[in-house]
Amino acid sequence: MTYVKIDEHAESILRKLHGKYKLGIVSNFALPECVLKLLEKNDLLKLFDAIIVSGAVNKRKPHPEIFRRALDILDVTAEETIFVGDTVDADIQGAKAAGMKAIYVERRPQEGLETARPTRIIKSLGDLFSALGAC
Repeated sequence: MTYVKIDEHAESILRKLHGKYKLGIVSNFALPECVLKLLEKNDLLKLFDAIIVSGAVNKRKPHPEIFRRALDILDVTAEETIFVGDTVDADIQGAKAAGMKAIYVERRPQEGLETARPTRIIKSLGDLFSALGAC
């Protein structure tokens, strides 16, 4: 938990989205308790309708099962879901393989972006609203 930082735009974006959309987290993290504590520490836990942590379900992104768990808990279809992530292989390729649209937050250059073909690319989580409108 010492080395994980919440994106500077996360709280404001999540608060704006909360209540308008179903929100979930799909995280490749070994200890679910750490994810929950981190969210609680940053007053974000109550904003999510689903929290799926790989350590709790024994599947890591990009495995489709972890994405399907999120869809089931949220009671939504893949076609109506937009996944937002910052890794090409785990987030974008995984979400698209599960049938979701995917918005890539380009925090650093990564290989495979051209072939992953995210629905949208944004430079910052602060740009998410405009990207959602274009999806």
